[in-house]
Amino acid sequence: MDYLAQLDRGIFSLLNTRLTTSFLDFFMPFITTKANFIGVIIFAWVIIFIAGKWKERKMLILVVVAVLTSDLIADTLKHLIHRVRPCNALTDVRILVGCTKSFSFPSGHATNVFASAVYLSYIYRRYAIVFFSMAVLVAYSRIYVGVHYPLDVMGGALVGSMGAILIIETDKRLTPLVVSWVKKYRQRNFERDKEAT
Repeated sequence: MDYLAQLDRGIFSLLNTRLTTSFLDFFMPFITTKANFIGVIIFAWVIIFIAGKWKERKMLILVVVAVLTSDLIADTLKHLIHRVRPCNALTDVRILVGCTKSFSFPSGHATNVFASAVYLSYIYRRYAIVFFSMAVLVAYSRIYVGVHYPLDVMGGALVGSMGAILIIETDKRLTPLVVSWVKKYRQRNFERDKEAT
């Protein structure tokens, strides 16, 4: 465990303090800040939900469920593991965004983006490379800006992926049951109306 912790800190130091550029110093804080994208995401969600078909509406609902489920698991793990963020634990850290007192493992950002990427890639497989590229970029940004260790984002990626898979598998099992129940319900009503006339 000591070797793993040292390796984690070493990779963090490499990515946070050495492999840096002035462009990334501007770009990574932008990518890592949720507020820069939340308005666009909400707007797109509402438009697709209103104008989309049942498949798109179902996708929007379930991707939110996947993110919330994964986020709940990640938050629970944070309070069980109590790992301190590198920006609070180390001295030689380049901190490019605000450093909160919340715990570090797993990364909430990585959890959320990988939950979204896995679920969306399952629905829209031709765009999987785009979804996962964005997820990796956001996860990497958390290390670059100094608020998470590499193992934090790897843990977040794992939790988010597992949360999305859980929702996908649950949907696979529940949807046929719901469809079957609806068909039977409609058939009973049709037969009842037919008898009444």
